[in-house]
Amino acid sequence: MAVELEKLNEDEVRLVIDIEAERMQGALDQAFRKVQKQARVPGFRPGKAPRPMVERLYGHERLVQDALNELVPEAYARAIEELQLTPYEDATIESIDPQEDDGVRVKARVLLQPEVQLPDYRAWPKTEIPVPDPDEATIDAALQEELRSHATLAPAEVCSDSSVVEISGTYIDEDGKAGTLDRQQIALDRSAEGFREALRGARVGDERQVPLSEEHPGATAHVKVEDLRDLELPKADDAFAQEHGYQDLKEMRESLANALRAQAERGVEGQRRDALLGRIVDEATVRVPEALVEREVHMLLHDAYGEEAHDHEADDELRRAAEQRARTSLVVRRLVEQEGIGVMRSEFDAARRLLEDRRGGRAMGEQELSSLHSILLEEKLTSFLGTLGAERPEDSAGAAAPQEPAAEMPEEPAAPAE
Repeated sequence: MAVELEKLNEDEVRLVIDIEAERMQGALDQAFRKVQKQARVPGFRPGKAPRPMVERLYGHERLVQDALNELVPEAYARAIEELQLTPYEDATIESIDPQEDDGVRVKARVLLQPEVQLPDYRAWPKTEIPVPDPDEATIDAALQEELRSHATLAPAEVCSDSSVVEISGTYIDEDGKAGTLDRQQIALDRSAEGFREALRGARVGDERQVPLSEEHPGATAHVKVEDLRDLELPKADDAFAQEHGYQDLKEMRESLANALRAQAERGVEGQRRDALLGRIVDEATVRVPEALVEREVHMLLHDAYGEEAHDHEADDELRRAAEQRARTSLVVRRLVEQEGIGVMRSEFDAARRLLEDRRGGRAMGEQELSSLHSILLEEKLTSFLGTLGAERPEDSAGAAAPQEPAAEMPEEPAAPAE
């Protein structure tokens, strides 16, 4: 096997791999033997049909494709090892061309792993962010939500700001597209002021024109009030508190305050971790490949414009956002690698089984499995960031604690070469 390397730019190379006729023929023979074992040819026992009949039944081109599916990845892996390259991802196969000597020439475009140097983040002190105690107004709002969760709906004659209405009708959305509303139930105290004002004073059977969006005046609906109820909240007193497991309303308010405080602490810790990761990304030394920036540009344009993304060009702001996303991805990838952060097979399988059980036993697809792994890995990374800046065993005992072994990564389906 002969391999040539062509440098395309600072981050990408092209491999030209010439596979000898003998190896191609060997792969074809192996592909034939696999098919022969499964082929059902009248008059022959399984695995005994002659090759011409098997090829006529199965198709020579399919045999060639099966042979290449085995041969090309193997040849690519050998070429990478021989040239001592470190790819960032699977190569893009540009072409597979038969040669006059019955060999095969493969051209593959390879994005190389960029070098990423991380800062000494373990030496950074932990940044403490103060967590304020919830004030009385915040506790009142939490108590109001608790009361609301136990509210009842009583028949009403006239629509007010505390009403829950059931409406049907037609609408025009912000893009000018028409649609229908089929008995939608809406709590007016949670709706926009314009919507609430348009329905105020309405009765069952009344029809009104209502705005759907403050930002898009053209988005409106013509609705009919099908049903009308008033939201009645229980009284906030000791009896309500006792009904829900507290000695009195004071204890219930204290419990709500503790829950709010814990929620605020989680929020502050999340901010600290985000800021820490942001600092690691900012202080890392890495040159972001243009190919990764272009990929992020395409994704951002698609998120913004959907199928019409090709009609739009990226401005400077979007390009900066794309470069930052690519930079973050590279730094996080290096951080995970350096710290040995991974997902144990048992953890992955347990999460997969739980999700499949919730879906009635339906198996997850490859894309779903990949997304699940990414979520679990992100949780591991978040947990690790929470340990940075905290007191470590070596700080107090004077000796470094033993490192835990790197977690085993689950075997994921390999992405097909493009």
